[in-house]
Amino acid sequence: MIELTPLARPYAKAVFASALDTESVDEIKEELKTMALVSSTTEVKNLIEDPTLSNNEILNSLKSLLDGSISKTSQSLLNVLAENNRFNLLEAIFEIYKEIVAKHKEQKSVEVFVATEPSSDTEETIKTRLVSTYGEGTNVEFKIDPNIMGGLSIKVGDETLDLSVKGKVKKLINQLNF
Repeated sequence: MIELTPLARPYAKAVFASALDTESVDEIKEELKTMALVSSTTEVKNLIEDPTLSNNEILNSLKSLLDGSISKTSQSLLNVLAENNRFNLLEAIFEIYKEIVAKHKEQKSVEVFVATEPSSDTEETIKTRLVSTYGEGTNVEFKIDPNIMGGLSIKVGDETLDLSVKGKVKKLINQLNF
């Protein structure tokens, strides 16, 4: 599978520059998140990959799905993606845009992987502790990963603190195999 990050980076940078000009960085981030979520659904993936549809037909379908929920900047991005046949980059553009915004705001981005959806109290406790550790501008994002079986895994930049059941089992196996 082809790595999409190098292809998506110029689009993300252009959208960010436009968002800075219009002072709508956070709004565009939410719109890109919505577009990434929509583009990751099976139905939309099939629509994007359908060889019988033209780029304009795909563009019109996406715009009707997102009707009223995206700004002119996001609509312009969709138009450019249609011109270049790059609808498959929406998720990668969102991920890169998040990184650019975090760097711009000098935020730490923390990903917390959990096996099941945590209760709101648990989520709030974890967020509070992480914000107190990494600073007020810390962006905490929870992701569901049933493969970890239980516990949690925290990723900050390129460092990972693995407190999951899966991680503990791997550690035990490594110790037994020395």
